[in-house]
Formats: sequence, structure tokens, C-alpha cells
Amino acid sequence: MEPVYGNVLPQVNFLHGVLISMVIGGLMALGFWRRILAAATGPIISLIADVKTGHALATAFDATALLMAAAPLYSTYILSWSGYLGPIWGPVLTHCVLSFPVFTLIGFAFAIAAARLFSGRALLLTKAALLLTCVLLATIPAYFVLSQLPFQRSCAGLLGMTTLAGSCSLIIKLLNICQRHTSPASAARTSMSQFLLTILIVSVALASLFGDNHCFVNGAIKTTGNYNMLSREESVTGWVIVSDDHKRDIRLLRSGHSIIGGQWKTTKQSIFGVFYYADAVRMIHGASRTDERALQIGLGAGISARSLHSQGVAVDVVEIDPAVHRAAEQFFDLPRNFNAVYLQDARRFIETAPDARYNYIVHDVFTGGSVPASLFSKEAIEQVHRIMLPSGVMAMNFVGVPSDERVMAHIVSTLRTSFKHVRCFGEFGTNGHRSKGKLMNSMVNMMFFASNEHIEFRIPRPSLISDGCISIRDTMLMTMLGNEIALDHLPSNARPLTDSWNPLAQWQVSTAIDHWHAMRKMLPGEYWLDY
Repeated sequence: MEPVYGNVLPQVNFLHGVLISMVIGGLMALGFWRRILAAATGPIISLIADVKTGHALATAFDATALLMAAAPLYSTYILSWSGYLGPIWGPVLTHCVLSFPVFTLIGFAFAIAAARLFSGRALLLTKAALLLTCVLLATIPAYFVLSQLPFQRSCAGLLGMTTLAGSCSLIIKLLNICQRHTSPASAARTSMSQFLLTILIVSVALASLFGDNHCFVNGAIKTTGNYNMLSREESVTGWVIVSDDHKRDIRLLRSGHSIIGGQWKTTKQSIFGVFYYADAVRMIHGASRTDERALQIGLGAGISARSLHSQGVAVDVVEIDPAVHRAAEQFFDLPRNFNAVYLQDARRFIETAPDARYNYIVHDVFTGGSVPASLFSKEAIEQVHRIMLPSGVMAMNFVGVPSDERVMAHIVSTLRTSFKHVRCFGEFGTNGHRSKGKLMNSMVNMMFFASNEHIEFRIPRPSLISDGCISIRDTMLMTMLGNEIALDHLPSNARPLTDSWNPLAQWQVSTAIDHWHAMRKMLPGEYWLDY
């Protein structure tokens, strides 16, 4: 659901739903087990219990496998209603159709198996439990093998789990047949009827893998309306997609349900002007202009890193997702001669980088409606401060509501644990105070500047580009000072965010909802359903 609802909203109350589903499954198993005990009397009670329990377990595993095998097919239809269901009810109802029934069946299977194993002698079912464990251990390496095939990772995972559930069902069916006291002909008829569902599962799984565009790589790169998909890849942060919008003549870089970068195809300038705010780190009065070195945390389409690089700054890039880096190089003119590129987790990088290394650090890790809270904690900011020169400047992009004093106060308090001076500027457009007043209660990009030196900008006069117009970069920098967000009125006793206390993820649920609506307003539903 991440490409359609983002990476925050599908997780809201998901674990509660899983727990409730498994409890419901357990209660269903309890009622089923009581009926078995009521029906089984006399000396053959153990055999009857084994046969009925085995049949129930096989049916539960078959249903689980069938649901997972068919998930890519019917999820396409369910997700197509996302525009009507919205960001709150959409994930809930989708989980009720896709995820929670599977967990209900798992709860049923675990409960019924446990009831039989602890109710008396059940040698065959005990062997079945051992065999199922072996199947599980065999499926783990099989999953990694399947992930290397030309299927996307989510579908490879579904195939692996479908194989596991189907294998469990087959083993139980075979054991059940062995212990039936029936004639060979009857046993044959019984086994054939049981294996018909297995054949159906295999057929549905193959139909999903080769017939659904979201599973098979070559089937999903296509043109939809005004949008031409250039590349798609499911990577460590989700789906990374590059598309051209022919109507507006722009190129977009998408990660999940978020546009993390874009540029005008003719001028190669960013469609999001706030990324040029980061250039102001070089426009602070008194800053050194020799041997400049910058660190870009979070690459996106590479607008900020590319701009600093073009000004002669030695730029290091740290980006967790190799797919984002490949897309930026191939489709967004990202220079291939940066000082260094580190494809790893940014928190790990800043904890191991040398002291006093960078003049500037650009911190921009927003995607999918949220930011990784671990990069906004006091400990993370201390590491950023450590690897900066004493006169260094950090520019940190944060997406939120400027009038939300709770979040703003804690962010500023966290920054001030390491930096003496903090200023903030919002992307309010170029209409001055009129736009600023309207957008203070809306979700906007905000650029925080933090340094131990006094932050006083000296923005140079804009230069004209070839057609006599001012570039987007110069326009944004020229209007930046008029878009400052006052921080003095914020509560001064706000608690800094730490690794042990960081409610930023919970606070960002409302931001994720606003972000979802903003993305749907920016681009139509057909674009977000094409991944």
C-alpha cells in the first residue's frame, strides 16, 4: 500500500488490527475444537481428532496461500478506490481485505494445532509440526533466491509465503491420508479432491506474477494519460519511479506516495524552489570561501547537491537508497564526479565520519509524508555538529505546519542543544507577506539554518539567464528573507527530541494526511496507481 497511501498511514493501528485478527482466529479455533470433542467419543477419539484437526489445518493453510497468491490481482481493484476512501479509511479497509483475513487464518491454525498437541497423544501431528518447521527453514533461503528473479521484491515475498503455506498444507494432507482407515479407492478420491485446491493456488500465483503489472517488471513501464514512466524499481525505501509529465513538461522523481524531486525538462531547474534555499549556506556574512566542502544527507533528485557542486564546492553525498541515486544520475543530470557518494544509512555515516570535516551540511530526508525520527534526535544533531567545522552551517529541510508550535518548539529546542543560532524560512512563494499569511496553517517546506556563528545572509543580486528572465534559484533566494518564520515566540522549555524520547513519528500522522492530500492535488489518482 506504500505507493498509494505512503509509508506512515498504513502503519497506524496496524499492529492492533493484527492482534485482534489473531485473537478472532484463536476464538474460532476454540469453538471448532469444542465441536470436535463433542463429536469424538469412544476408543477412536484420538483418530477422529487427528483427522479433523488435520483437515482444518490444511484448509486454513490453503485459504492463506490462496489469499496471498491472489493479493496482487484484487489489490489493484481495491487500491483504485483510494481516491474515494481517502488517507484514513483507505488503509484500514484495504487491510481488512488484504491483511487481516490472513492473520485470522494464522491465528486459527496456531490455536487448533496447539489445542491438539496439548490434548493428548498425537504422534502424527507432532511429526507434522516438525516437518512444517523444516519447510519453514527451507523456505527462508528460497525467499532470497526468488528475490533475485525478475519479479519485484514484494511479489517475491508473496510467492515465498504462498509456497510456505501451500507446502504446509500438502504435508498435512499427506499425513492425514496416511492415518485414514479407509479403502485405497476412497483414499485416492479423497486425496484428489484435496489437491484440486493446491492446483488452483498454483494457477492463481502464476496469474499474479505474470499477469499483474505491479509484479512483473516489464509489464508496468508504460504511458498513462499525460504521464510516461521512464523507470521503476522497488528498493529499500519502496518504489522509486521516474516519469515525464508531458502536459506540464516536467520530469518527476517519485518515492512511494511522494514526489521527492523534479525538474523542468527545458531549463533543468527544480520544480520545488525550496531546494535552492540550501545555497544560502554560502551566502552568510563572514563565511569562509576557500576549500569548501559540503555533505548532502538525502539526495532526492540531487538539486541541492548539483547546485553546490556547480559552485566549486566539494560535495559528499550520503543516500540510503541506491535506486534513488541511480535515478538521479540517469534522468536528472546528477554529476558523476562528486567528491564521494556513500550509499548507506545517514545515521551510521555521521556517527563514523571524521571530526570537523564539512563547511556545510544539507539535511533533507523527507519522503512519503514523514521524516526518519532518528535523524532529528539530539544525538543525531550532536553528530552533525561534530563533523562540521566550528564556523560551519547546517541547512535542514523539514515539512510541517509553521503554526504548529508543539512540533516547531521541539525541533528548535533540539537544534539549539548543539547550535547557538537557528533561523527558519518557509516556502511561501514569491508574493511576500500575503502568501505567508495564508500558508502559516498549511503544510509547507521549511528550511532551518543552524550554526554557532551569527547567521546574517548576504544574498547577491540575481543574474539574468539567456532569455532575459531570472532563474528559479535566484528568485527563491531573493525572496527567502521575506519568508522567515519567527522562532522567538516558541516555548523556550520544550524538551529536546532524543533517541529514547522521540514522538516525532506519532506527531507526523496529521502531516502525512495533509501530505497525501497535497500529492493527490498535485497529481491525479491515475498517476499514483501506476507503479
